[in-house]
Amino acid sequence: MNKVIGFVTEKGGVSKTMSSVNMAHILAVSGYHVLFIDLDAQMNATDMLMIGTGYECPCYTNLLCHQLKSADILYEGFIYESNFDLIDCIPGSPLLKDIIYEIHSELQEKRSVFTCLRRNIELVREDYDYVVIDTNPGDTTLTRCAICACDGVLSPIKADNFSFSGVTGLLQTIIGLKQSCGVSVEFMGMFFADVSLNSSGYKRVREWYEENYSSYILPVAIRHSVQVSDSTLKYLPLLVACKRHGTTDDYIKLVRTLGLIDDAHNERLEKYLAPRKAGGSQRKGNIPAREVSADNVGSQGGSHG
Repeated sequence: MNKVIGFVTEKGGVSKTMSSVNMAHILAVSGYHVLFIDLDAQMNATDMLMIGTGYECPCYTNLLCHQLKSADILYEGFIYESNFDLIDCIPGSPLLKDIIYEIHSELQEKRSVFTCLRRNIELVREDYDYVVIDTNPGDTTLTRCAICACDGVLSPIKADNFSFSGVTGLLQTIIGLKQSCGVSVEFMGMFFADVSLNSSGYKRVREWYEENYSSYILPVAIRHSVQVSDSTLKYLPLLVACKRHGTTDDYIKLVRTLGLIDDAHNERLEKYLAPRKAGGSQRKGNIPAREVSADNVGSQGGSHG
């Protein structure tokens, strides 16, 4: 497959991080080797995938603004093993909120800074089946670097009146970057997330989107569930926290709808899903979920093994 997929929104609070983490985990459980890149300064994805592992926040200036010379530099200074089989991670950092100014400064000298991340990913791309990028919300220079690094972009949306402007802005941004930076980026579509499927408000908003964005709206919606909140409290993807649940099934349907899993890997996923009440390791080596405290969030330690 070998595809770089970014989750991008210009509006926060639309389940972007939950969607990116759960897609990455579903792909990994299916047998694909995944590199997850957390470009959100809130670091929620990093916490879910790497809580308690011990890692150092990398130098994002080098990753985003300069061309690295070798894959070894990425593996030694950026890429860490996560808590879950077949998922490696470039962790996020609160410092990412300031990197936008460094990127802007570099732009004054070279427009090609937007494609630095893309070129650096190419150094390790053949080692992974998928690269999944979680971005910061909004139209920033950091987000534009992420978009330029992607083969395809997905955008979760809410069933409200405020998502519309964010969607139109994102589509315009992608078109502009394709023209100015010469990158090939596909808008893979948008999907509703954290919605009540039977509510009249959701049905009304979805109908409007299907009338006006029929070529972009995906035939999948991620339903609202308290289990999603519970999984974040446990720092676990949904396939671990509640393997057979409606919202978990929605994310599996999303991955399948996008054609990201072939028949052989789908068979592996089905074996993980059955039986409903057993099977499937929670973490590497069946390690139980750690007790989470402020002391082990974003701890520091060894690099990719």
